[in-house]
Amino acid sequence: MDQPSRELRYFASGSTDHSFVESYAYSATPAIISTPRGTLYRQDIKLAWGASDYAVATVSYGPNSNIPGTYRLSYDTSGGTVHITNSKSTVNRYPAGVAPDMKTAIGVNKDDVDGTDVVLPALKLTVSFKFPVGVMGLPKIKLLSRRTAYVNSEPWLTFAAGEVLFLGASGEEGSDCETTAALQFACSENVDGLTIGDIAGIAKDGHDYVWIRFEDKPAGGKPTRVPKHVYVERVYSRTNFATLFGFGA
Repeated sequence: MDQPSRELRYFASGSTDHSFVESYAYSATPAIISTPRGTLYRQDIKLAWGASDYAVATVSYGPNSNIPGTYRLSYDTSGGTVHITNSKSTVNRYPAGVAPDMKTAIGVNKDDVDGTDVVLPALKLTVSFKFPVGVMGLPKIKLLSRRTAYVNSEPWLTFAAGEVLFLGASGEEGSDCETTAALQFACSENVDGLTIGDIAGIAKDGHDYVWIRFEDKPAGGKPTRVPKHVYVERVYSRTNFATLFGFGA
């Protein structure tokens, strides 16, 4: 089935300046129209000069084709690997009644807690956003560079504050066209009510860092090394992503 399309024609008079008439046509014609086949979006404006003092502006409409201000998402939900020192729970200890309780610490070896690498849920997003002409210039590119490794300070794209980490942007820039930039993000869920060892009620934002201080605590005459204190560290600065990127509020 053919894609729906529509053309509207307008007469323009009173100026012989092509750039002025073209700019006026963009501001005076609708960006979106409704038709029996659905909503159509302005694609292009072409001027045909009939004489020195008037022109015919042909405005073409069609399906959404990444017009300025729109974005597309690509995603990757393959898990990320992280090193942990404590399990969710100790299922069994052997010999039963003999092996000391390490309070979920993994790989305790004298003064060290070796831990292990595990796969955790991870979401990576690539947002292709089309910025209008004049929005993405060198100052904006520099700002995005300086805001790389920032976390959202306000809710953004349905994610709570603290859950989205900006990994950087890539694209091309020109002085006479819109710019589509690929914006990279990592998403991690905020959690609360965590328990590590005997320490309960731990809250952690998605991109904060948790570390554990252990202590030697003999149990039943056997040496053990168990969590004593848990620290949640803020390692990334925060900014309002809706203000920074211009979408997603």
